[in-house]
Amino acid sequence: MNSLAEQQGNSIHVPPQWKKVDITDLGETMMIIGAPDTGKSTFARYLFQRLLERYPRVGFLDCDVGQSSLGLPTTMNLVLATPGTPDKPAVNAKLSYFVGATSPRGHMLPVVVGAHKLQRRAQQWGVAALVVDTTGLVDRLAGGGALKQWKIEILEPSTIFAFARGMELEHILWPRRRDPRVRVIELPVPQAVKERSRERRISYRAEKWQEYFAQAATLELPLQRFTVFGLEAMAPGRLLALQDMDGFALGLGVIWRYDSSAQMLTVRTPLTSLEGVVSIRLGSLRLDPVTGREIY
Repeated sequence: MNSLAEQQGNSIHVPPQWKKVDITDLGETMMIIGAPDTGKSTFARYLFQRLLERYPRVGFLDCDVGQSSLGLPTTMNLVLATPGTPDKPAVNAKLSYFVGATSPRGHMLPVVVGAHKLQRRAQQWGVAALVVDTTGLVDRLAGGGALKQWKIEILEPSTIFAFARGMELEHILWPRRRDPRVRVIELPVPQAVKERSRERRISYRAEKWQEYFAQAATLELPLQRFTVFGLEAMAPGRLLALQDMDGFALGLGVIWRYDSSAQMLTVRTPLTSLEGVVSIRLGSLRLDPVTGREIY
């Protein structure tokens, strides 16, 4: 498996303020919050690499279901690494949780539950430090504030790093500055950050989908063998996850055909075997696996 740095690109622009962060007293779980295009994901990668210089096992939890850097859109992903070199850590394990949508809006409970399950698995793996990169949804009116507050409550980070332009995070940070359970470190948005258009974000996802489904074939699933979540959403083009016993995604697929009388489901997926698959979870996204185009 490629290293995290290789998956994300090795070039990280490091502002002077980042170098001043003392990594010796950040605690076990560190959460990074900020709106889109504020530098939070780049900082999360930088912090992860810094922590690998100090600790024997470090985890990176990517909760960005829309622009995931560790896995596919619609999923949250955990990587465990042990020290290699600072820019190319050796990746030892990876785990994915399927949310089924590219935005947490309307799917906030699965996002919170999935983040907690992945954090718990990281703790079971014995990580000494866990970096949690969050989605860019911070708008109070869109539910971003509530999502961040409840994610903080369930993950219990010891440190929160915040990247804000003006007062956009104030509704999240104000109570946390007075919360003795957590330390808040506020960093400026780097000048080098470039905003990405909605079209570029859609294109990024399409590229990831095309790459993932490039070697896909049809696989038949007799539904009597599996637990199925979201059966009412069964329709051609619907994205789904093939999950293991613990509810983590072994792979994704797109519904090709559904024979309700025979209870037989045909999906397009890169998986070549149903070994280890215990359940099927349908998402809300519809997708053309050939073009990678999301169908609205």
